[in-house]
Amino acid sequence: MRILEFASQAETTMLTDLFKLQIDMLGARGELAAGIASSWLLNRVTPNGGGNRPVITFPGFLASGNSLLRLNRYLNRHGFAAQSWGLGRNLGPQGTSWGKRLDTLVQEVGITIQMLADKHSAPVALVGQSLGGVYARELALRMPDVVDRVIMLGSPTFHPYKTTDLNRIISLFGYWVSRQSHAEMAGRAGLLHWDADQPPMPCISVHSPADGIVDEASAVIPQYIVNQSGNTAPRENLRVLSSHIGMSVNPCVLLAIADRLVQDRNAWQPFDPYRYYPKSLKWAVSLLYPAQETNAGTVDIRELAEPG
Repeated sequence: MRILEFASQAETTMLTDLFKLQIDMLGARGELAAGIASSWLLNRVTPNGGGNRPVITFPGFLASGNSLLRLNRYLNRHGFAAQSWGLGRNLGPQGTSWGKRLDTLVQEVGITIQMLADKHSAPVALVGQSLGGVYARELALRMPDVVDRVIMLGSPTFHPYKTTDLNRIISLFGYWVSRQSHAEMAGRAGLLHWDADQPPMPCISVHSPADGIVDEASAVIPQYIVNQSGNTAPRENLRVLSSHIGMSVNPCVLLAIADRLVQDRNAWQPFDPYRYYPKSLKWAVSLLYPAQETNAGTVDIRELAEPG
């Protein structure tokens, strides 16, 4: 009887996650359409990078570098020097351990990061979507001297004893590709969020309550780490209403990325979206950027952005 109940629960979970995936894909299409329709307004308010802020973008699992083409073009149009990671489709570790895969990435992408840093005489910002964000933060951990900051879009932790933080449909497909679960690939230690001060650079996690693939709680930097971080290595959670797949085209996310890229890392201030919206649309900001949930309760983004 218990076996039948377990099978029934597993089937229900799979159907639920399949529905979440379909809704997420539908949401991404809507966000792309919204981004195209509002591009004239977004371009008017986006801060300019000044022409000497190198950026490398990392696609999510199973996505190609072209999936971030709109993000790269947006950043380049506004004074950044953005380019893809250059390795095509992100197929994950492909049967090897995380450690070995990351060592390979240091050799393959590390050369590009170093060359871009030398070309611009400036450290490089890394922006990664989902698994691409995991790669970005791990590369930054290994190359802190040439990485300026890391921005993750719906990027999960890979806790070795937590297997419920990812959509089961995606997890099963990932297992089929790599022949290992994410817990097995991560190993006993797992791939968790950084400490509060190491590496000494900003780390921003963009996450969404509407994410249909990565559970939001897994993408959030733990609040105690955020609280312990300082201006030399700020850790920041940034909550935006977005699908998982559509984060790289969502106009609200794009604006947040540009804002975080121009923020002075030596005088870090929390993201304040209200400064970009006209007074007539202030009411919409609380919907587009929902209040941040923490262990201490709910925190409105205005409380984070306003001093005192």
